[in-house]
Amino acid sequence: MFKYKKKLGQHFLRDKNIARKIVEIADIQENESVWEIGPGKGILTEELIRYKCDLTAFEIDKELIHTLQARFNKQVKLINQDILRTVWESFFPKGKIKIVSNLPYQITSPFLFKVASYSNKFSRIVIMIQKEVAQRLNAKVGTKEYGVLTLKMQYYFNIKYEFTVKPHLFNPPPKVDSAVIKLIPRINKPEIEDEPLFWKIIETSFRNRRKMLRNNLKTILSAEDLMKLSENFDLTLRGESLTESEFIKLYNLISIK
Repeated sequence: MFKYKKKLGQHFLRDKNIARKIVEIADIQENESVWEIGPGKGILTEELIRYKCDLTAFEIDKELIHTLQARFNKQVKLINQDILRTVWESFFPKGKIKIVSNLPYQITSPFLFKVASYSNKFSRIVIMIQKEVAQRLNAKVGTKEYGVLTLKMQYYFNIKYEFTVKPHLFNPPPKVDSAVIKLIPRINKPEIEDEPLFWKIIETSFRNRRKMLRNNLKTILSAEDLMKLSENFDLTLRGESLTESEFIKLYNLISIK
């Protein structure tokens, strides 16, 4: 009998209608490259296979790998690896990839940050995550949910909150509501010459949410640079009050100093 592993955050969806709805949102085409992260017992895998896609599933649990192999045979490529430790480049096909997954909740944020770093490799991502994280992705400037993850995901993707999934539809049920979201790479993404510097500025601006920009940015800028910057930008503001375009303005001012 299978024992659920709490350390792996295993909460398996048991409603086939929800699985069907998730895959419909993904708009899977025949022979298309699809990744599933944490297939569990295969409720989503079974639905994906119906679309005759080129499916690769990453599962960390060796016990589940054996179950999935017995159930699906060669209909899916099963990779027994931790997706966060996997070298993604070694699994990239020539074309774009879709990700369709009921994501293990404890890896949500690091997984999303990694997806953002490879945003040009994906055509569509449909994932189930904690409702709280889904709300952070769609957060408005000035709210407590608004932060680095919000800005990064909204910079690379258009995000749509599709629907909420209640705990009783999982086994074992999680303690929180879940949400299905759709991410599509943003076509009109602003051009930033030095993206590492751009994100360093944003991350530094949020290092202490209660501090003004002046106090946070002094860890990466000299007193002289801050003085010059204050002539063109209000450094008494806090990071959580800045929109994407305002962060781009801040970046432009810092990058030409």
